[in-house]
Amino acid sequence: MEQIIDIENVQYDMIIVGAGIAGSALAYSMGTKGKRVLCVERDLSEPDRIVGELMQPGGVQALRELGMEDCFEGIDSTLVYGYGIFKEDKGVKLSYPKNDKNQIINGYSFHHGKFVQKLRAKARQSQNVTLLEGTVKSLIEEDEVVKGVRLTLPNQNDVREWRAPLTVVCDGCNSNLRRSLISEPITTSSTFVGLILRGCQLPYQYHGHVFLVDPSPILMYRIGSDEIRVLVDVPGQCPSSSELKKHFETFVAPQLPESLREAFTTAVKSDQLKKMSNLRLHPQQQSVKPGVIVLGDAWNMRHPLTGGGMTVALTDVNLLSQKLITVSSWENHMEINEKLQQFTQQRKPLAATINVLAGALYQVFSSDNEDLRKACLGYLGLGGEFSAGPVALLSGLKPRPTVLAAHFFAVAFYAVFKTVLPFPTPAKIRRCYRVLCAASEIIIPLLRKEGVLRYLQILCTTLRLTK
Repeated sequence: MEQIIDIENVQYDMIIVGAGIAGSALAYSMGTKGKRVLCVERDLSEPDRIVGELMQPGGVQALRELGMEDCFEGIDSTLVYGYGIFKEDKGVKLSYPKNDKNQIINGYSFHHGKFVQKLRAKARQSQNVTLLEGTVKSLIEEDEVVKGVRLTLPNQNDVREWRAPLTVVCDGCNSNLRRSLISEPITTSSTFVGLILRGCQLPYQYHGHVFLVDPSPILMYRIGSDEIRVLVDVPGQCPSSSELKKHFETFVAPQLPESLREAFTTAVKSDQLKKMSNLRLHPQQQSVKPGVIVLGDAWNMRHPLTGGGMTVALTDVNLLSQKLITVSSWENHMEINEKLQQFTQQRKPLAATINVLAGALYQVFSSDNEDLRKACLGYLGLGGEFSAGPVALLSGLKPRPTVLAAHFFAVAFYAVFKTVLPFPTPAKIRRCYRVLCAASEIIIPLLRKEGVLRYLQILCTTLRLTK
């Protein structure tokens, strides 16, 4: 009770709703810059989630710039130096680019909950940050300006109000406040079913793994000394756990490398399956209402196949912090809006690259596009720039939508040449056209949603490769 009375007497500069990846990082960043921050989280106990457990090098770089890189320590995290992509027993090893010292840049993998607790502990280190457990019921709005939040504290029914010039909503994928701020619909692409393997080794140490099984890919990466996270993608309506277990044992396990089958089958039999919907939400302009900003998964989501969510969120936090600290007064809504427009434009190269890459790779890696799936694996297996370019995009270190589009269509043309050679026939040419149409129908809608590469959209439409 003493803490509640104390914080009620504090005049806060910012209220943050949500103390997850984005919220905790933003609280620490603004607190260290001298701003008084109240960060409200519904449940401050350790989260139990199956995603948000592999951070690309771009996210590591953003966390380093925020002064929070020590959050990887003491949580049994694992270095990640790249990816392995497998189709049956054939694999392609992809390594992240090297830095100026000729060292391979790394990401990290870890238990999501342990990492979030480290971020929260780091935020608490700033004397300007208060972490409060409570449930935000609504935003306070006066004359169409957001002035703060209404919330309840644990085991109390009284609704309390806290006010600040700026409120940041980053309460995650299941945000309660999103509907009052964003009109963009959320779509569900599939469901991840998570389990943990023990007592086995992945083919490539210190690498994330993608297994191209039917009907859609499986992710595996180490999150502890003897724990490997498995995420099985289930398209469409997700069956019951009993049906899933039977399906995994009889249909999925035989498609994995032999070295992993026994551990996978054991985990399926013994573990409780955890499910999480894979949601997609394209970002909108931030200036919805004065006095409020939306950030993290509450604002922008993509398929988690590429592990890019935390990279986007932390890069957004870093960039937004730099913009906000230059504003003379957070009550000056015109100046805030101007900075938000700059933020939206400057984040686009990275966010659009990762968002489009996630959506495109998920569709290419699904069995519905077998020609493109085989071509992608063959293209990456060529080595050199054919693999270095895509993995640099994946890492979040070289955010260029034009390079992404170039590699994507290079894969499509690789599929065309593999199909039409050595003896072109009318049937082969028709098949090649269908491959180009399939590629265009995957990437063009994603580019359109992100508002990038309009010239490419026009070209593909003119050539009747897509609508």
